[in-house]
Amino acid sequence: MAENAASFATQNEKAKSAIVAQVARIVRRAGLDYDGWRYVAKQVRKDCQLRPAKKGRKLPNVLTADSFRRFYATVDKADDAQHSLMLRLLFYTGVRVSELCGIEIANVDLEACKIRVNQGKGGKDRTVLFGKSFATALRTHIAANPHNRWLFQTRRNSRYTPRRVQQIVKTYAEKAGVVCTQHTFRHMCLTWLTRHSGLADAEIQLVSGHARRETLAVYQHIALDGDLEAKYQQAMKQADL
Repeated sequence: MAENAASFATQNEKAKSAIVAQVARIVRRAGLDYDGWRYVAKQVRKDCQLRPAKKGRKLPNVLTADSFRRFYATVDKADDAQHSLMLRLLFYTGVRVSELCGIEIANVDLEACKIRVNQGKGGKDRTVLFGKSFATALRTHIAANPHNRWLFQTRRNSRYTPRRVQQIVKTYAEKAGVVCTQHTFRHMCLTWLTRHSGLADAEIQLVSGHARRETLAVYQHIALDGDLEAKYQQAMKQADL
């Protein structure tokens, strides 16, 4: 019985794969753009009564306060001003790495402490913020590179690639003895705002660029409110085990 069930499941998966391959060939021949592909995929799912498997929710990894500060202390020891600014901006703004690499100096408003992110994930534009104290460091960096187009530019006068930023983060993380990726700092930013800013979910959503507000729920689980933690500790203390 179990063998028959396994065999049926395998055949079912093969049938689905065959359908996907056939649709893909049709889309390529028709020369459909992304929106056209999304429409076709939606209709195929509807007509074939296909439902995506539910994914379990995974909490993003964030650094402890000690590891977080140790990472930036290691960055500062390297005495590379551009790396220091770039990696701090990842945290301050919560931008994705691809968005970071695409920031032009013309997108930076030092007076209002804002950065316009053009064509972020999903092709959406948005505005992110940074602290007034950080504006001074950015102003100095921009003044020192008056002919640059990109906020962070390589020695070859081209913008950084996401892959290069990933390598930079990995190098400093290994030196600091912490485990993190370039995306960790986006998680750290949103966790920090969730816990300390008092911003509503809708406001944090504007900063983060998430398509759905429900996505921010994971940060509420990470950033347990301080009062909640204190109440929990007090309750457990009374158990006196």
